[in-house]
Amino acid sequence: MTIKNYLGIIGALMVVAGGFSPMLHIPIIGNWNYWDIDTVLASVIYALAALALFAASGSKFGLLRFCGWALLFVLTFTFIAVYFKVTNYFSFIPLKKLAALASSIIKYRWLGWGLIFSGAIIMILFSKKNKTVRSS
Repeated sequence: MTIKNYLGIIGALMVVAGGFSPMLHIPIIGNWNYWDIDTVLASVIYALAALALFAASGSKFGLLRFCGWALLFVLTFTFIAVYFKVTNYFSFIPLKKLAALASSIIKYRWLGWGLIFSGAIIMILFSKKNKTVRSS
């Protein structure tokens, strides 16, 4: 196995660790990880991480790059969905300033988001093919 294989495995394991890390803190309820935010998206993330582990250990760098891009896409989609959900969570309150104050108590925990993002970036960056120089 080459260093690219090991870096791909590390990237996939970072994605799994990020999925289990806290991503949101909601007072009284506690910390939420990816599984608590949405089970379907968490299943997609974990399936892509497992596929990336397979690709990295089998030197399938095209598949590893695809998993990295797909993870970035799903993570971006999740972040946008969570942002809109947090900002509109207390929309039932008739006073807009009070609703904004209530939604500001929900805090992001950046460790989980950062681990998934970093793992996906590692998978993308280190799955590129080496350019070989041919001599005539």
